[in-house]
Amino acid sequence: MSAPPFPDMDELIQRLLDDQIEPDEMQRLAKAIREDPQVRDYYVDSLLVSAVIRRSSQVTGELSKSDLIRAIADGAGQSGPKRLGRRILSIAALLALGALVWAALRLLPHGVQGPAVGTLAGEYEARWRGSHPHPGEPLHIGPYDLREGAAKIDLDPGTGLLLEAPCQIELANAGEVVLRSGRLAAVVPPQAVGFRVRTRTAVITDLGTEFGVVAHSDGRTEAHVLKGHVTVALDPNKSGRTASLVVNEGQAAEVDANARTIRDRLAARADVFLLRLPSAGQPIGQVERLNLADIVGGGTGRGDGALDRGIDLGTGQAFKGPATTIRLARQNEFRPSPKFHGVDGVFVPNGALGPVVISSTGLTFAECPRTMGSYYGGPSNSGKFYDIPSRRTYEARLEGVSFGTSAHPALNLHPNAGITFDLDLIRRNNPDVRIDRFTAVCGVPKDLPHDQLCSADVWVLLDGIVRLRLHCPVERSTVEAVDVPIPAQARFLTLVATCSGRADYSWVFFGDPFLEPAAGVSEEPSR
Repeated sequence: MSAPPFPDMDELIQRLLDDQIEPDEMQRLAKAIREDPQVRDYYVDSLLVSAVIRRSSQVTGELSKSDLIRAIADGAGQSGPKRLGRRILSIAALLALGALVWAALRLLPHGVQGPAVGTLAGEYEARWRGSHPHPGEPLHIGPYDLREGAAKIDLDPGTGLLLEAPCQIELANAGEVVLRSGRLAAVVPPQAVGFRVRTRTAVITDLGTEFGVVAHSDGRTEAHVLKGHVTVALDPNKSGRTASLVVNEGQAAEVDANARTIRDRLAARADVFLLRLPSAGQPIGQVERLNLADIVGGGTGRGDGALDRGIDLGTGQAFKGPATTIRLARQNEFRPSPKFHGVDGVFVPNGALGPVVISSTGLTFAECPRTMGSYYGGPSNSGKFYDIPSRRTYEARLEGVSFGTSAHPALNLHPNAGITFDLDLIRRNNPDVRIDRFTAVCGVPKDLPHDQLCSADVWVLLDGIVRLRLHCPVERSTVEAVDVPIPAQARFLTLVATCSGRADYSWVFFGDPFLEPAAGVSEEPSR
């Protein structure tokens, strides 16, 4: 082996083999491997020689794991012990260790798998499985697995892709991407006409357009044309037959899981896709804010509550979620919840049964609509929803981000449910926090296991007066920003979710539900 191309390369490779390399060190090594053939050759040689030495029990008995690369480096340019030379030159040993070396080579960034075909143009709270470039760096032929958030990819001919997690793709070349699972939106300029998206069952070919593709876990494929036209074809490798059709603007088509049929003349849904990267949340610096989901989980609002805990609407007591049983309230009854820090109580909203009391002082929700009075558990500090038919639990996601975590709390409010917070009590318990507004994002997850059966409404009230109403229709996915000012004299904050019919799959929740100061305010509250 020759001398290392840069001074600490041997140390970096040794730390990689010992599983001790830091992310920034891995990025530096990966960048050098991509850009310098000498570095790449030295890296591969080091792995090969290291693998041979590890294979030899005679030698590894004398060299510790952490001495392998150092021993190789010390012997560079020298004859070295004959025993070591024989091991290194052993072709049989190299062949036997091919699998080990290949596994190590997989730790390389995607850049060594093929030529660059585009750029990672931007991210939103992205978390990837495996290595990936930072925004502005090139993307190479190979697989990419987006586990959280969203990402924008610009391919060299000008095609733009927006991925929403969870999403697995493979860049085949600048004119083709394989969508293993998840959803993406593509904007294709005239110079890139003919761009293709392949899935397990279909091939979607652009004819100069903007379109979205969903690859379901069971193999089904949806193609939604937002502008222009595409062709949707069965994958002949899957079905053994050839069939295709042109899908026009405003229309959608679906290929079944066996790649046997194409359903057309469906309505395209732009709301199923991210068409631009969401704006990053504005940091509030050192200003404290209180997490309402944490309070519902039995905490103080500062992160000490339990995840997947909530307040039972039928008793006002704590329960462990996610709820798995549908219950029915036959009368309007407010349930005080004194054991929770800052919670006045909970209720099942149903305007058909008379006045809906929403506070311990007798405030009512005059605009409450008629509901069936059915409910699932109650408000909870959770981003999990339980699907009764499949007996599976699903995570709540909005714009690719999972909610119900310490980083992104979720106040689960599956209809029909209401909860009232005592702001005066919260202020007394937290004199260092200025409460000027309630902020959150609110919506129903896109990736439901079944169609939502009924539209839902979300209400925010202050002292019994409606300050915000959001509508979540069946036919459209919505993600709404919530920012409700809270006057100093307001005592009760009430959050309600209602559904006029069956509430199945109306999986409503508030993500990042915080009480916080007004924007730009950082001073402590007056005493």
